[in-house]
Amino acid sequence: MPSSSAPGVVLFSIDGMRPDGMLNADTPVMHRLMAEGAHTMQARSVMPSVTLPCHTSMLRGVSVERHGITSNDFHPLARPVPGVIDVAHAAGKRTGFFYNWGQLRDLCGPESLDVAYLYRDAYTHEGDWKLACAAAEHVQQEDFDFLFVYLGHTDECGHEHGWMSPEYLMAIANADRCVGHVLDACERTGRQRNVLLLSDHGGHGRSHGTDSDEDMTIPWIMHGPSVRPGAIESTLYLYDACPTLAHLLDVPRAREWDGRVAHEALH
Repeated sequence: MPSSSAPGVVLFSIDGMRPDGMLNADTPVMHRLMAEGAHTMQARSVMPSVTLPCHTSMLRGVSVERHGITSNDFHPLARPVPGVIDVAHAAGKRTGFFYNWGQLRDLCGPESLDVAYLYRDAYTHEGDWKLACAAAEHVQQEDFDFLFVYLGHTDECGHEHGWMSPEYLMAIANADRCVGHVLDACERTGRQRNVLLLSDHGGHGRSHGTDSDEDMTIPWIMHGPSVRPGAIESTLYLYDACPTLAHLLDVPRAREWDGRVAHEALH
Protein backbone atom coordinates (compact mmCIF):
# COMPACT_ATOMS: atom_id res chain seq x y z
CA MET A 1 0.00 0.00 0.00
CA PRO A 2 1.11 3.61 -0.53
CA SER A 3 2.95 5.17 2.38
CA SER A 4 0.35 7.89 2.95
CA SER A 5 -2.66 9.67 1.48
CA ALA A 6 -0.44 12.53 0.27
CA PRO A 7 -0.56 13.25 -3.47
CA GLY A 8 1.10 10.59 -5.57
CA VAL A 9 3.67 11.46 -8.23
CA VAL A 10 3.68 10.14 -11.80
CA LEU A 11 6.58 10.61 -14.22
CA PHE A 12 5.97 9.98 -17.91
CA SER A 13 8.94 9.82 -20.26
CA ILE A 14 8.03 9.81 -23.97
CA ASP A 15 11.26 8.82 -25.67
CA GLY A 16 12.39 11.12 -28.48
CA MET A 17 9.33 13.38 -28.42
CA ARG A 18 10.14 16.81 -29.79
CA PRO A 19 7.99 19.74 -28.56
CA ASP A 20 6.84 20.58 -32.07
CA GLY A 21 5.97 16.91 -32.58
CA MET A 22 3.76 16.95 -29.49
CA LEU A 23 2.12 20.19 -30.56
CA ASN A 24 1.40 18.95 -34.10
CA ALA A 25 0.24 15.43 -33.22
CA ASP A 26 -3.22 14.42 -32.01
CA THR A 27 -2.49 14.83 -28.30
CA PRO A 28 -5.62 15.94 -26.40
CA VAL A 29 -4.37 14.56 -23.07
CA MET A 30 -1.01 16.30 -23.22
CA HIS A 31 -2.65 19.51 -24.42
CA ARG A 32 -5.04 19.36 -21.46
CA LEU A 33 -2.20 18.80 -18.99
CA MET A 34 -0.37 21.73 -20.55
CA ALA A 35 -3.43 24.04 -20.52
CA GLU A 36 -4.35 23.21 -16.92
CA GLY A 37 -0.82 22.97 -15.56
CA ALA A 38 2.64 24.49 -15.99
CA HIS A 39 4.76 23.99 -19.06
CA THR A 40 7.70 24.98 -21.18
CA MET A 41 8.48 23.82 -24.69
CA GLN A 42 12.08 25.00 -24.29
CA ALA A 43 13.54 22.66 -21.65
CA ARG A 44 16.98 21.29 -22.40
CA SER A 45 18.35 17.77 -22.61
CA VAL A 46 21.97 16.72 -21.96
CA MET A 47 24.84 15.75 -24.24
CA PRO A 48 25.08 13.24 -25.70
CA SER A 49 21.34 13.44 -26.34
CA VAL A 50 20.98 9.66 -26.23
CA THR A 51 18.39 7.66 -24.28
CA LEU A 52 20.39 6.04 -21.46
CA PRO A 53 22.62 9.06 -20.66
CA CYS A 54 19.52 11.27 -20.73
CA HIS A 55 17.47 9.06 -18.43
CA THR A 56 20.39 8.68 -16.05
CA SER A 57 20.49 12.48 -15.73
CA MET A 58 16.68 12.62 -15.46
CA LEU A 59 16.45 10.16 -12.56
CA ARG A 60 19.83 10.67 -10.86
CA GLY A 61 19.86 14.48 -10.99
CA VAL A 62 23.36 15.01 -12.38
CA SER A 63 24.99 15.93 -15.67
CA VAL A 64 26.61 13.43 -18.00
CA GLU A 65 30.01 14.68 -16.87
CA ARG A 66 29.11 13.55 -13.36
CA HIS A 67 27.49 10.17 -14.01
CA GLY A 68 29.76 9.20 -16.92
CA ILE A 69 27.17 7.27 -18.99
CA THR A 70 27.83 8.38 -22.57
CA SER A 71 26.12 5.66 -24.61
CA ASN A 72 23.25 3.19 -24.35
CA ASP A 73 25.57 0.70 -22.66
CA PHE A 74 25.38 0.86 -18.86
CA HIS A 75 28.45 0.62 -16.67
CA PRO A 76 28.54 1.09 -12.90
CA LEU A 77 29.17 4.67 -11.82
CA ALA A 78 32.69 5.23 -10.49
CA ARG A 79 31.17 7.59 -7.91
CA PRO A 80 27.63 6.33 -7.25
CA VAL A 81 24.77 8.83 -7.17
CA PRO A 82 21.42 7.92 -5.58
CA GLY A 83 18.45 8.50 -7.84
CA VAL A 84 15.05 9.85 -6.93
CA ILE A 85 13.62 6.32 -6.81
CA ASP A 86 16.31 5.27 -4.34
CA VAL A 87 15.62 8.30 -2.15
CA ALA A 88 11.86 7.71 -2.34
CA HIS A 89 12.25 4.07 -1.34
CA ALA A 90 14.50 5.00 1.58
CA ALA A 91 11.78 7.37 2.77
CA GLY A 92 9.22 4.55 2.77
CA LYS A 93 7.50 5.40 -0.50
CA ARG A 94 5.99 2.69 -2.69
CA THR A 95 7.56 2.78 -6.16
CA GLY A 96 6.63 1.38 -9.57
CA PHE A 97 8.75 1.29 -12.72
CA PHE A 98 7.11 0.40 -16.06
CA TYR A 99 9.19 0.40 -19.23
CA ASN A 100 9.56 -1.24 -22.64
CA TRP A 101 13.27 -0.73 -23.34
CA GLY A 102 15.41 -3.00 -21.20
CA GLN A 103 18.52 -0.84 -20.93
CA LEU A 104 16.73 1.41 -18.43
CA ARG A 105 16.83 -1.27 -15.75
CA ASP A 106 19.79 0.30 -13.90
CA LEU A 107 18.29 3.75 -13.28
CA CYS A 108 17.94 2.81 -9.61
CA GLY A 109 18.94 0.04 -7.28
CA PRO A 110 16.77 -3.08 -7.78
CA GLU A 111 15.92 -3.09 -4.08
CA SER A 112 14.37 0.38 -4.48
CA LEU A 113 11.46 -0.90 -6.57
CA ASP A 114 8.27 -2.44 -5.26
CA VAL A 115 7.20 -3.29 -8.82
CA ALA A 116 9.48 -3.41 -11.87
CA TYR A 117 7.63 -4.30 -15.09
CA LEU A 118 9.38 -4.71 -18.45
CA TYR A 119 7.29 -5.38 -21.55
CA ARG A 120 10.07 -5.64 -24.11
CA ASP A 121 8.39 -4.09 -27.15
CA ALA A 122 9.18 -0.48 -28.00
CA TYR A 123 8.83 -1.28 -31.70
CA THR A 124 5.05 -1.15 -32.10
CA HIS A 125 2.08 0.93 -31.04
CA GLU A 126 0.85 -2.17 -29.23
CA GLY A 127 4.04 -2.33 -27.18
CA ASP A 128 3.41 1.11 -25.71
CA TRP A 129 -0.28 0.35 -25.20
CA LYS A 130 0.28 -2.98 -23.44
CA LEU A 131 2.83 -1.32 -21.17
CA ALA A 132 0.31 1.41 -20.31
CA CYS A 133 -2.37 -1.18 -19.63
CA ALA A 134 -0.06 -3.02 -17.24
CA ALA A 135 0.71 0.18 -15.36
CA ALA A 136 -2.99 1.07 -15.16
CA GLU A 137 -3.88 -2.39 -13.89
CA HIS A 138 -1.22 -2.29 -11.19
CA VAL A 139 -2.33 1.17 -10.05
CA GLN A 140 -5.86 -0.14 -9.60
CA GLN A 141 -4.71 -3.23 -7.70
CA GLU A 142 -1.95 -1.69 -5.56
CA ASP A 143 -1.32 2.03 -5.81
CA PHE A 144 2.10 3.72 -5.87
CA ASP A 145 3.50 6.84 -4.25
CA PHE A 146 5.87 7.21 -7.21
CA LEU A 147 5.10 5.76 -10.64
CA PHE A 148 7.48 5.92 -13.62
CA VAL A 149 6.05 5.11 -17.06
CA TYR A 150 8.39 5.03 -20.05
CA LEU A 151 7.02 4.77 -23.61
CA GLY A 152 9.67 4.02 -26.22
CA HIS A 153 7.85 3.66 -29.55
CA THR A 154 8.08 7.34 -30.43
CA ASP A 155 11.87 7.11 -30.62
CA GLU A 156 11.77 3.90 -32.63
CA CYS A 157 9.43 5.54 -35.17
CA GLY A 158 11.80 8.48 -35.45
CA HIS A 159 14.68 6.15 -36.26
CA GLU A 160 12.67 4.11 -38.74
CA HIS A 161 10.61 6.78 -40.48
CA GLY A 162 12.16 10.11 -39.49
CA TRP A 163 11.42 12.73 -36.87
CA MET A 164 8.26 14.69 -37.76
CA SER A 165 7.18 12.03 -40.28
CA PRO A 166 3.49 11.00 -40.29
CA GLU A 167 4.44 7.73 -38.60
CA TYR A 168 6.33 9.58 -35.88
CA LEU A 169 3.37 11.87 -35.21
CA MET A 170 1.10 8.81 -35.04
CA ALA A 171 3.41 7.30 -32.43
CA ILE A 172 3.12 10.48 -30.35
CA ALA A 173 -0.67 10.31 -30.66
CA ASN A 174 -0.56 6.72 -29.45
CA ALA A 175 1.63 7.75 -26.51
CA ASP A 176 -0.95 10.40 -25.65
CA ARG A 177 -3.64 7.70 -25.56
CA CYS A 178 -1.39 5.62 -23.28
CA VAL A 179 -0.82 8.54 -20.91
CA GLY A 180 -4.56 9.14 -20.73
CA HIS A 181 -5.22 5.48 -19.93
CA VAL A 182 -2.77 5.48 -17.02
CA LEU A 183 -4.10 8.77 -15.68
CA ASP A 184 -7.69 7.53 -15.89
CA ALA A 185 -6.70 4.54 -13.75
CA CYS A 186 -4.95 6.85 -11.29
CA GLU A 187 -8.04 9.04 -11.06
CA ARG A 188 -10.24 6.04 -10.26
CA THR A 189 -8.23 5.42 -7.10
CA GLY A 190 -9.52 8.74 -5.74
CA ARG A 191 -6.01 9.93 -4.88
CA GLN A 192 -4.61 13.24 -6.06
CA ARG A 193 -1.52 13.13 -8.32
CA ASN A 194 1.21 15.45 -9.39
CA VAL A 195 2.35 14.64 -12.91
CA LEU A 196 5.59 15.44 -14.71
CA LEU A 197 5.60 14.60 -18.42
CA LEU A 198 8.69 15.14 -20.51
CA SER A 199 10.99 13.62 -23.07
CA ASP A 200 14.62 12.63 -22.85
CA HIS A 201 15.68 14.15 -26.17
CA GLY A 202 14.38 15.11 -29.59
CA GLY A 203 15.72 14.12 -32.98
CA HIS A 204 16.33 15.15 -36.58
CA GLY A 205 16.25 13.19 -39.79
CA ARG A 206 16.41 9.61 -38.55
CA SER A 207 18.84 10.13 -35.68
CA HIS A 208 19.73 12.14 -32.56
CA GLY A 209 22.64 12.55 -30.18
CA THR A 210 23.96 15.95 -31.29
CA ASP A 211 23.80 19.37 -29.67
CA SER A 212 21.38 20.71 -32.31
CA ASP A 213 18.19 22.34 -31.07
CA GLU A 214 16.16 19.59 -32.73
CA ASP A 215 17.90 17.02 -30.53
CA MET A 216 18.31 19.06 -27.34
CA THR A 217 14.95 20.83 -26.91
CA ILE A 218 12.35 18.89 -24.93
CA PRO A 219 8.85 19.50 -23.52
CA TRP A 220 8.33 19.79 -19.76
CA ILE A 221 4.71 19.63 -18.54
CA MET A 222 3.55 19.57 -14.91
CA HIS A 223 0.01 19.09 -13.62
CA GLY A 224 -1.58 18.49 -10.24
CA PRO A 225 -2.50 20.00 -6.89
CA SER A 226 1.02 21.27 -6.18
CA VAL A 227 1.44 22.92 -9.58
CA ARG A 228 0.96 26.61 -10.36
CA PRO A 229 -0.64 26.87 -13.83
CA GLY A 230 1.03 28.92 -16.52
CA ALA A 231 4.04 29.09 -18.78
CA ILE A 232 7.45 28.40 -17.24
CA GLU A 233 9.78 31.22 -18.25
CA SER A 234 13.06 29.98 -16.77
CA THR A 235 15.19 27.38 -18.51
CA LEU A 236 14.82 23.89 -17.09
CA TYR A 237 17.30 21.09 -17.67
CA LEU A 238 16.71 17.36 -17.77
CA TYR A 239 18.58 16.81 -14.48
CA ASP A 240 16.19 19.26 -12.76
CA ALA A 241 13.52 16.55 -12.96
CA CYS A 242 15.11 14.52 -10.16
CA PRO A 243 15.09 17.17 -7.38
CA THR A 244 11.69 18.44 -8.58
CA LEU A 245 10.21 14.95 -8.21
CA ALA A 246 11.81 14.56 -4.77
CA HIS A 247 10.25 17.88 -3.74
CA LEU A 248 6.82 16.72 -4.91
CA LEU A 249 7.29 13.48 -2.98
CA ASP A 250 8.40 15.40 0.11
CA VAL A 251 11.57 13.34 0.45
CA PRO A 252 15.09 14.62 1.19
CA ARG A 253 17.28 15.87 -1.61
CA ALA A 254 20.53 13.94 -2.14
CA ARG A 255 23.57 16.16 -1.69
CA GLU A 256 25.12 14.84 -4.93
CA TRP A 257 22.40 16.20 -7.22
CA ASP A 258 23.24 19.05 -9.60
CA GLY A 259 19.66 19.89 -10.55
CA ARG A 260 17.35 22.46 -9.04
CA VAL A 261 13.67 22.29 -8.08
CA ALA A 262 11.34 23.88 -10.63
CA HIS A 263 9.89 26.22 -7.97
CA GLU A 264 8.48 28.57 -10.60
CA ALA A 265 5.95 25.89 -11.51
CA LEU A 266 4.93 25.09 -7.93
CA HIS A 267 2.69 26.65 -5.29
